[in-house]
Amino acid sequence: MRLQQLTKRRGALATKMTDHTAKRLPRHPKLLDSDRACLIVIDVQTVLFPHIWENARLARNISHMIEVAKIHDLPVILTEHNPSGLGSTIDELKSVFESTEIGYNPLEKDVFSCCGHSDFLVNLKKAGRDQVIVTGMESHICVSQTVLDLMTYKYEIHVVDDAVRARTRNSHKIAIKKMRDAGAIICDWEMAAYELTYGANTEKFKELLNLMKRAASEESELQSMLKSR
Repeated sequence: MRLQQLTKRRGALATKMTDHTAKRLPRHPKLLDSDRACLIVIDVQTVLFPHIWENARLARNISHMIEVAKIHDLPVILTEHNPSGLGSTIDELKSVFESTEIGYNPLEKDVFSCCGHSDFLVNLKKAGRDQVIVTGMESHICVSQTVLDLMTYKYEIHVVDDAVRARTRNSHKIAIKKMRDAGAIICDWEMAAYELTYGANTEKFKELLNLMKRAASEESELQSMLKSR
């Protein structure tokens, strides 16, 4: 309930603000920019998903990031690792992809790093973006290897901490530390969403605010579910 109240208050205050988006002041280059960013969703597949730490939160937050990408018309790349053995993308995310213009078009791979698949790098280059927002699983294997490899290609990497996961919390924590130490920028999904949106009094912010209200309600439900276990 408190999360919902804070989200509504932010929206109410935003409607009273003077719109400063007409003239953008210079911004820090490490902030996400909707004209520079793209999203990748790595290997959230049916066989391994039930064994992932905090898998419900992972699915929910990646779903939110896909919606944020839709709001800002960000290019999105979805990958699946060895789907004949590990299954396809989980239904919850597949339905989100299918309900948007993005569509469900996974890139199938058999190497841990997405960069090991030539089509991945080709698609990324075609997107024409230099910031890559990273979500998916597992943090310490396919996600970590992809992140470090992407940095060798001079991409600026933003790892969404609450939208990547591993089978254990410890593996996830070690992976986040390694990626941060290597130069990746660590954020959460709300931080990414607000950086991309930049300001209020725009249609994109109204869409984001609706998502935030729904997300606050879902977070309350998730917390209640976890407490009841």
